[in-house]
Amino acid sequence: MRLTRRRALLGLVGASSAGGLGVHELLDRTTTDGPLSDAGMDGLLTVADVVHPAAREDVEPVISAYVGRLNQDRIRGVVRALSELDSRSRRHFGSSFGGLSRAQGERLLATLGVNRVQSRPEGTLAERARYHLVNSVLYALLTRPVGTEPFGIGNPIGFPGGFASHTGEP
Repeated sequence: MRLTRRRALLGLVGASSAGGLGVHELLDRTTTDGPLSDAGMDGLLTVADVVHPAAREDVEPVISAYVGRLNQDRIRGVVRALSELDSRSRRHFGSSFGGLSRAQGERLLATLGVNRVQSRPEGTLAERARYHLVNSVLYALLTRPVGTEPFGIGNPIGFPGGFASHTGEP
């Protein structure tokens, strides 16, 4: 058997039962057709709830479609960041990250300093969460034409009607 990064990660995290269960839940692909399990999607939806003021049912198909287009390296980064956030969440709140309320998710991300760090794919947990989770979710949500409407912008520049929406023309 060849040792891969995935097996090494599962072996390291498997040493702690709570963390091992979290990674197993996030990597379990039998519950959904996409690259992430339901627990992984719940984690991304919690991030979306914290960073974007849209209804969960409006956000879920966009996030799901975006994650479906990610390559395997990005998926591994998302899973790794989510599993560590899950571990912290279980320690602080006794619940998985995907099961947190908006206020609890915001408090956990702020406690980690996700709002104060630069995004890096291979940095601290806060830097990886910023890169793989927060920035990815924001990119997926804000690059669609209706993604900026909750912020009062309307159409972003580059989409039809973008210039008129920025100049205040009808």
